[in-house]
Amino acid sequence: MSPTLLELLKSDYYLLFYACALLFSLMNYKKYFDTVLKFLPIIIVYTFLSEILGILIRDYEAFELIFKEGYSSYNQVIFNIYYLVFFLYFYYVYFRTIKNPSFKKNLTFGSIVFIAAMIINSFFQNAIAMPLIYGHTIGSLVLIYCIVNYFLELKSKTRRSLSQNLLFWLSIGLLIFYFVYPFVLFVGFLDYEMYQKLNLRRVHHISISLMYGCFIIGFLKMRRMKPIQEED
Repeated sequence: MSPTLLELLKSDYYLLFYACALLFSLMNYKKYFDTVLKFLPIIIVYTFLSEILGILIRDYEAFELIFKEGYSSYNQVIFNIYYLVFFLYFYYVYFRTIKNPSFKKNLTFGSIVFIAAMIINSFFQNAIAMPLIYGHTIGSLVLIYCIVNYFLELKSKTRRSLSQNLLFWLSIGLLIFYFVYPFVLFVGFLDYEMYQKLNLRRVHHISISLMYGCFIIGFLKMRRMKPIQEED
């Protein structure tokens, strides 16, 4: 059976938030095209396409990524690769944004630990069939560390300037999602029955919607960002 757009949106409504965030990111691109966030629309497109591909492979037999018996509906390899790219992108954003030398040193170390965790985790879990939960959890913790340090640097800013700061809204959205995501991931991996009982798939979808809702607010309220100064 071929999927329709309506069928996709019925159970995976959060895709609309991706689409809106992408639209507003392009409409406002002139306000940040020469800043540290210049690749953000590409990340949103990558996220959007990864989600759609993952859903199609999971729910429809006509779509396969792994041409091996018993693996036709497995889509985790898409997201394992995706999270590697996603986390490293935002580590770069915060590395370039936050001025504290100690933070930069710690983030460099944290990034290396994250990459090592993803590689090591792939030896103990089938990266095609399962999420690399330990690597993802370490990646989430490092990202939360970045966000907390970013907020600490913003303490002297006025409320108005914060409300017009795109990265501020991105950070709120990321913080909401990555406080929830590791818990959902671990419960789903360790006790799928409990995952279903608590309806954590719905919690996951709501947290995605909240994250991208914050992104959308940021695009709508943002002012022109200052261009980054390229390092020699």
